[in-house]
Amino acid sequence: IHVLKGIRGTEGHQGPLTCVATNQDGSLILTGSVDCQAKLVSATTGKVVGVFRPETVASQPSLGEGEESESNSVESLGFCSVMPLAAVGYLDGTLAIYDLATQTLRHQCQHQSGIVQLLWEAGTAVVYTCSLDGIVRLWDARTGRLLTDYRGHTAEILDFALSKDASLVVTTSGDHKAKVFCVQRPDR
Repeated sequence: IHVLKGIRGTEGHQGPLTCVATNQDGSLILTGSVDCQAKLVSATTGKVVGVFRPETVASQPSLGEGEESESNSVESLGFCSVMPLAAVGYLDGTLAIYDLATQTLRHQCQHQSGIVQLLWEAGTAVVYTCSLDGIVRLWDARTGRLLTDYRGHTAEILDFALSKDASLVVTTSGDHKAKVFCVQRPDR
């Protein structure tokens, strides 16, 4: 077992971590925090190799030691399996798609409510998001275009799963219901 030492000082997060993801080969780790940042870390060295913040909070003053901005925490994140992209979902409803090769924001997609979770469809550049508005959305990460959305809950979606063949999305919600959506995308 390899233990990754904590990232401290100016490189570390300034608040509690909320989520984590690894790329397919395990060489990169992406961490999210209540400090509105996602940090790209080398799994080998433990060094931060990239810091991502959405443009909507880029002009806000940086947080001091111990301060937290839970109003826009990073809630979910993940790596694309077919392109050098990462998706980060923020509590303010921003889905940010970052280009890992250039470490730049490629697309910023806005939801009406906070993002709870995101999942990449295996073998594609399509990212699924669920949010506090009770809607599942499918995004083309190459273009930032909304492909489709699925509605039916009367409260926030708390979790969701995608079938292996991406034909079904199963959701759970604060409305005390689980729903199964048959995925029909216009691009396939």
